[in-house]
Order: sequence, then C-alpha cells, then structure tokens
Amino acid sequence: MRKLMAAVAATTGLVLLLFTGAPATANGGSGPLDGLDYVSLGDSYQAGFGLTPFSNTSPFAGDPNGCYQADGNYPHILAAAFGLTINDQTCSGAITANIGYGSATVPATDPNVILPTLPDVSTLQVTLSGMTAPQLQSAGLTADTDVVTVGIGGNDLGFSSIATACMRLTVDSDPAYLEYKVGAFDNCKDYFDDPVTYPSAYLAGRISDSVAPRLAQSFAEIRAAAPNAQVFVVGYPQVAPNNATDACFTAPTTDDAVPYSGVDLQFLHDIEQQLDDAIETAATAADFTFVSTWDQTAANTLCTPDPWINGITLYINSGSTCDPGYLPADSEAYVCVKLGALHPDEGGVLEVANIVQQAITDWTQTRGVTASVGEVAQGGQLTLSGGGFGPNEMVKIELHSAPVLLATVPASGSGTFSTTLTIPASTTPEVHTLVATGLSSGRVFSTPITITASGSSSGGGASVLAEGGMDADALQLVGLSALFGTTLVAGGVALMLRRRHLTDTGHVTSPRH
Repeated sequence: MRKLMAAVAATTGLVLLLFTGAPATANGGSGPLDGLDYVSLGDSYQAGFGLTPFSNTSPFAGDPNGCYQADGNYPHILAAAFGLTINDQTCSGAITANIGYGSATVPATDPNVILPTLPDVSTLQVTLSGMTAPQLQSAGLTADTDVVTVGIGGNDLGFSSIATACMRLTVDSDPAYLEYKVGAFDNCKDYFDDPVTYPSAYLAGRISDSVAPRLAQSFAEIRAAAPNAQVFVVGYPQVAPNNATDACFTAPTTDDAVPYSGVDLQFLHDIEQQLDDAIETAATAADFTFVSTWDQTAANTLCTPDPWINGITLYINSGSTCDPGYLPADSEAYVCVKLGALHPDEGGVLEVANIVQQAITDWTQTRGVTASVGEVAQGGQLTLSGGGFGPNEMVKIELHSAPVLLATVPASGSGTFSTTLTIPASTTPEVHTLVATGLSSGRVFSTPITITASGSSSGGGASVLAEGGMDADALQLVGLSALFGTTLVAGGVALMLRRRHLTDTGHVTSPRH
C-alpha cells in the first residue's frame, strides 16, 4: 500500500509542472490597445493547465503540447479583449530560472529529499517528453514589448512536492509519501514548519531566503529585456480554504479528491498567502503592477460549494499508457492523474481573466496626455499630465504645429508624469497641439490647446471692463482715476456721460457759462 501511495503521490507532482519553449505569436482582435505587443510569461496557472483545446501557438504545439498551454488561458482571453498581439511563453512547470535571472546570481538551495533543488543561474527548461526549450521565456521580450503579464514562484517554492508530501489515504492516517521518504508525521505541517529539526524543508524560510531573491532577479531580467513595457504580476488564486477542518477530506480514490487533513489544508493556505505576499513585495520593488486574485477567489477554494480549483482525480492503470487527458506518474504509467489537478478550472480561469482585465483597463485610462485647461494666453502656464510611457523614460513635450520644445521630464516607474508648462509669449494665437513623446519607447500622445492673445483671455481687468460696455473714453478715465483719485475725475465722468446721452438723442446744446 505504501508503494502504491508513493506512486500516487509522485503522480500528483506532475500537476504543477511547467515547461517553457519557443516564441509563439498570435494576432489580437480589436480593442482599446489594438496592435500593441503583449508577452505572457509564467507557469501552469498562467498556461491554463488542464484546459483544452491546446493552443496552436504554444512553444510546443500539438495535442498534447509540451507546455499544456490552452487556447482558453487568461492571456489569450486578455489578448482578444484588448486587441493585443500575443506572444504566449507560458509553460507548465516553469520556475523563475526558466524566465531568466538578471546579472546577479541567487543563493543555491540545500539538497532535500522532498523539495526540489533550484538552480542559481538562468536555466533552459526540459519538458516531460525530454524536449529542451530553445530559449528562456524572457527571450520573447524586446524594447518594443508594450504589455507583459507574469505569474511565477509556485514551483520555486515546490508546491507540487508539498502537495504530494501531504496526501494521505484516510483522514486518520499519516501523510503517506512523507512517511515513505522521511518518517511518520501526524501532519506534514510538522515537517515543513520546523526550522530547527528540518531547516532545509522550512517553507517560510525558503520563501524569504530562496524564492524572494529569485523573484527579484527574474523581475530584473524582465525589466532589462522589456524596458518600455507595463508589467502586470499576477498573484495566485486561493487553492486551500481558510479555517479548514477534516470534514473537507475525501479519499484519493474518488473523483476530485481532497486527500488532506484540516491541519494541512490550513497550513497550505497560510503558506500560499506568504508566497503571494512575497510576490507582491518583489513586484512593487520592481515598479511592476501587482494584480491580486487572493480575496476574489476566497469563496471558491477546495471544499466550497462552487470550487474554482480542481481536486485530484486518478486511476490505477493496467496498460502501458494513460488515457487521453491524464498524465502518468512514471514511465511505466502505473498511476494516471487527470490534467488540471489542483489548478483553476474554466470558471477559475475566467475569474482571473476578469481581475487582470480590470487592472489593464485601469492602466489604459491613464494612457495619453491631459492639460489642466483647454485655453491659455500667450506667456501663460498650464499643467500637463500623462501616462502610458515607458517606466522612468524621459518624455519630450513640444508645442506644435511648428515644434517648440517646452520641456523634457522623467516618467515615473509606472510611466506617468505631471509638469507645469509655460507657453512662449510669441506663440501665434490659435489652436495648437501639445505633443508628448517617450524618448525610449517612441510612444506619442497629444492633446489640443487654444492659445489666446495676451490680455484677451478672461481674468484681465481691461477685458472685463470692455465686456461691461465701456468705450475708450471710459477706459481712459479709469486710468486717470488711478493716477489722480476718483474725486478729481468724477466731474469728467459725469460730463462724458451727459455728452453721450445728448449725442444719442440728437439734441446738442451749447455749454452754459
């Protein structure tokens, strides 16, 4: 029985494998970002592991393809919604090293019989079929890349190994694979949460000491390869419920099984949340946009009435190969596990797509430039704000049609800026255009602005008086009053008004002496 459970558990380890491959490009439809270049990176949660049909643009196309990348994964949904041209590099089994690291190396991990040893340098991925990826995922990025989504880190933590180690045959038995490899434990939490006795298996320490620096280096590589891209880092949905109990347990021989104790489900929930927090911290430090899916998926975990996460479905195989839609535990295929185990189902993928789509929509609303006023006088000032530029690039601002350089300002890490501009006093009064150009990305946004003659716009004293109906004589007297006082000129004002009245009525009399 223990040998059988070890084979079953080993099979479970397949469900989170991610494979990387060659670039894949598909044309987007129509949308607010029509034609912009979009590259999606990451692991099986991004690839849509378990969904069919498989993508024809996958790095390893075919049925099945090596990456198990689906047409219905959320990157393809986003590309269709926004009209983006997609290069989908997502692949089941990817770790940060398969995306690529920056110039620095990361700490090597201690060898461990449960958790995988991670490379400390960029590493090409080898698929389950033995194919070696021709390039890193980051090779799909260029200076022309406009949008990037990435989800990564679960396989660096070793989530499939953890899920395997925690499986049990009955709710009262010990975790079978962990007992087979290490020893008997009431719960796998006792092994993975003990920094003194099992320091190399201590998951909280693995997140801080190993996963976090790898995330930082992988994000640095993404920024270096795509300096002008807006990068969205997508967090993982909740898999295990909070406040779980043993009532959630179902035997591994049932469909969509949840073969975990309540203690271990709670531990898996807490560890995944720590991982998600580490991903958010790394994304924020890199000036990337972190897109959390955590809260929105809390009501649809394992054991809930409407789960968006698949349980584990397997069968003992008597033949040499597994049925379509299943993966073998080993080369002899004694145990076969259904694709998508412990991954989002179609409803879960659609929910993640909706969450990421909203984040990108929010970004699209910052693209372009906006002036604080629509009209300004020669020599006047206004504030120009803009977004959608490359992170931290310099933005040149000109007044057209004959280009006049007004300013060159840096964009923020999110590609936005706000600056005060002075309109040259010599500008011809007419409708002009303020044009902002990213000097690195080449992105250009503009907005019209009406320039009026100096002193002719509302707010000047002379223009207000003129609009009130006073003629040149009245304006002249106002000027005199400023010089000599109102008493001195009051009689002059009265005489002027009397003359105007007599002239208007056609009666002119000689002045009295």
